[in-house]
Amino acid sequence: MQILVKKLRYKIEMKIIFYFKLIKDFVRLGFNSDGIPKLPKVILKSIETGTYMDIGCYHPFKESHTALLFKKGWNGINIDISKESISLFKILRPNDLNLNIGLALKNGKQKAYFEKDISTVSSLDKTHIKNIGRKNKFMRNVNVYTLKKIRQVYKIKKIDFLKMDCESLDNKIILKSDFQTLHCRFLCIELLPQEVFGWKFREPLIIKKNFYNDYFTKSEVYKKLKKRFRLIDNYKYAFLLKMR
Repeated sequence: MQILVKKLRYKIEMKIIFYFKLIKDFVRLGFNSDGIPKLPKVILKSIETGTYMDIGCYHPFKESHTALLFKKGWNGINIDISKESISLFKILRPNDLNLNIGLALKNGKQKAYFEKDISTVSSLDKTHIKNIGRKNKFMRNVNVYTLKKIRQVYKIKKIDFLKMDCESLDNKIILKSDFQTLHCRFLCIELLPQEVFGWKFREPLIIKKNFYNDYFTKSEVYKKLKKRFRLIDNYKYAFLLKMR
């Protein structure tokens, strides 16, 4: 009985902590839950309501490319290697499918490296956090699947918006994926210039016009994607492509 009471108390305490965090984030963002609206607004011009798959979802509204879509009636799947991030999604997007797994080149288990419980830079790539000048604080083993396997297991036939933010692994995964696996109306991927020019590259102090699109179009991943997609917009390192 005492064990059950302790478990119940722990669950209640964790829910209070998560709700407190959400409220704090909401206040910090000036009561704005739209996330990053630039790319979603472009999508909404073509599709009023649809489905998304948000891989590396991080947070339900902070720095989210699907928050505005969710507010407009979209739903879908949210995936992250952080169980704390997925707990937030289960609270705020309970009708979505929220999965604490990772996207990888093969199925199984893999080590995931974390800067903190909920972070934009945690990755399955051991070198990534160090490369960007931060520290790996802890490691966990997580279940990982290929994009093809995720679509098969969860019977996903239609994706209107596929957003991938796997912290330095997006380009490797896309280069290994066929276009049937990548099939979606809109695709958003993140690509740092260092992934194109090497980690010794230092961005210019003043970002010139078209800097982001210029290096992205030089990448191997774009050379592949342009066969089926066209680049239509970007938000810093996030690039939005539309199926031709």
